[in-house]
Amino acid sequence: MSIAITDRIARYEAWLNREPVSRPLIGLLWEPEIRTLPGFLEMVGRDPISPGQVRPAEFLPYIERAFQRSETLVTDMIQPFAPAFSIPWVEGMIGCTIVGGVESVYAQPLLESYDDRPPITFDSANPWLQKLLECTRALVRLADGRFPVAHPPLHRPLYTLAQLRGQQKLCLDLVENPDAVNKILDELSDLWLDIVDACMALIPPFHGGGSTWVKMWAPGRAVSLQNEFAPLISPQMYREFILPLDQKAAAHFPYTSFHLHGSAQQHVDLLLELTDLTVQQVVLEHNVGGPPLSVMLPAARRILEEKPLLLVAPDIETADLCIRELPARGLCVQVAITPREYEPEHVQWLEGHCAGD
Repeated sequence: MSIAITDRIARYEAWLNREPVSRPLIGLLWEPEIRTLPGFLEMVGRDPISPGQVRPAEFLPYIERAFQRSETLVTDMIQPFAPAFSIPWVEGMIGCTIVGGVESVYAQPLLESYDDRPPITFDSANPWLQKLLECTRALVRLADGRFPVAHPPLHRPLYTLAQLRGQQKLCLDLVENPDAVNKILDELSDLWLDIVDACMALIPPFHGGGSTWVKMWAPGRAVSLQNEFAPLISPQMYREFILPLDQKAAAHFPYTSFHLHGSAQQHVDLLLELTDLTVQQVVLEHNVGGPPLSVMLPAARRILEEKPLLLVAPDIETADLCIRELPARGLCVQVAITPREYEPEHVQWLEGHCAGD
């Protein structure tokens, strides 16, 4: 039998407040809301995708099935769903051509030069924004109060600029044209905030709070930040170009989580400077060439000294090691599911830790 939602919320509140607890929060990290459905890719082919081709009715049955399955789990986690649908929404709003690949949807580079470019601004009539808001409304109707709706994992300014310019060009730009980079990053930051505000205005509270797509429930409006380009830059560059934008975003919302890959662990100390950031998430990647646990566990301890931590393990063995080695206060351990389905051993693992409390 699943854990009552009121009990799960009480556990989340104890976790957010870093109260003494007997064990960490336990759950799985699976993201059915951002899966690219094969049928969608078959429909769009390799031609440019238009907003009109994104039909929420084609995605909602998949989310409903995922929700029904999530309700059978004995877990501390509250499963949110977001209107992502694998669409690079921000890049589409800027004017990038959106195309379908073999297994994903991506944006083609748009920005050839910083000279004489049009400013990047929020346009409430933008077709891609209108489609995102349509998808958000449809998901809210489907949820009908049964699960929280989160804003989608919209790309943050530096990663969006990498999509506009191409990663190699951007790496050179950071050194050769920092003023132009900072100017466009400021514009992209304001655009991101405006898009998220527009989405959040349509999302009702869930039991008095909200949830981010990394499964942080909080007793108020909650969003998640990220920077997928972070592994490619130094902490000095992060401080110069990105940290002020992260500070601005974290201060803009009551509750924020930050999605960080282990390959970007060099920025942990910088991110701890974000006093308005509520929760840090770290995805362990020692199994795919990322930093070893001998590096990541001390980083996790540093975070836990100051903030709650969502620690994502690649497998049950790593999750159990983290539970043994790290303090329970402020800790949430999630096992990532690849592919995005859980197996009987995951169900047993959850029941072993969560049942009977």
